[in-house]
Amino acid sequence: MALWQWSTTAAANATADPTINWQEGQAPSTINDSARAMMAAIAVQFQTGWEWQNMGDTPAYVSATQLTVPGNMTSRYTVGRRVRAFVTAGTIYGTITASAFTSLTTVNVLWDGSSALDSGVSEVDVSILNPANTSIGATTVGGALTVNGDVTVAYRGSGSYSDRLRLVGQGNYQPYLRSNGAASQLEFINSADTAATLTLTDGGNLTASGDITANSDERLKTDWEFLPSDFVERLAAVKSGTYARVDTIDGERHAGVSAQSLRDLLPEAVLESHEGTLSVAYGNAALVACVELAKEVLRLRALLEPVK
Repeated sequence: MALWQWSTTAAANATADPTINWQEGQAPSTINDSARAMMAAIAVQFQTGWEWQNMGDTPAYVSATQLTVPGNMTSRYTVGRRVRAFVTAGTIYGTITASAFTSLTTVNVLWDGSSALDSGVSEVDVSILNPANTSIGATTVGGALTVNGDVTVAYRGSGSYSDRLRLVGQGNYQPYLRSNGAASQLEFINSADTAATLTLTDGGNLTASGDITANSDERLKTDWEFLPSDFVERLAAVKSGTYARVDTIDGERHAGVSAQSLRDLLPEAVLESHEGTLSVAYGNAALVACVELAKEVLRLRALLEPVK
């Protein structure tokens, strides 16, 4: 027995559920059984959770992330809607990423964690909330929000972008954050929603449409130390040039220095991660090197200029 077997047309409910008989002229002795069966059906729905709806669809396995159901059910299986499926491994949950109808409705699902569909799928349920016509508007959280797990801002619409995460500040500053699937990058969008001001590619490249600065006020600094007198000579020995990265697949060549080589000369410009990987503060190192080279140019100029 299941509520999805009941009809929204009263006259059709005489035998809509094989365990319930509400036909006209039924024997009085059968009424109690039918009433109790209805009570049991409602109790089952209550105990298994009202948030999931078994619509009676018969799912068919296609792949670990794809299933089909009979008929055109795209209005039911909408992108962004949560689904629950019963498979050989147990109960799994996910979010619909695509839904299309030909002779069947094909549904693509991004399953939570490492879950996956298998050929033993026996039932698929949809959540009560449907993003296509949800009754819930904007939700406001008045304090800190803690989420124990992933937060997904899904693709829902046209183009290459995910739905945006809007960051509302005081006044008119309200930038957005979105994923650009075509470019494989994360983008910060300006308040006017007209341009990306900062992008971070999946390969780790960061691009800003404006200047990137760091606090360098002398009032924030103390304990100055001058660089060694042979700094320029040692700088010339730092390993530099172009190279290919072994940790990327873009195939592009890059220019730079060896962090290990620079650390021997300017350890303050070389950082080490907890995994032991070295990185270079290129801006800091380059500016210091330029200043020291400028001093060396002035020193050589003074040597070459005739004494007056």
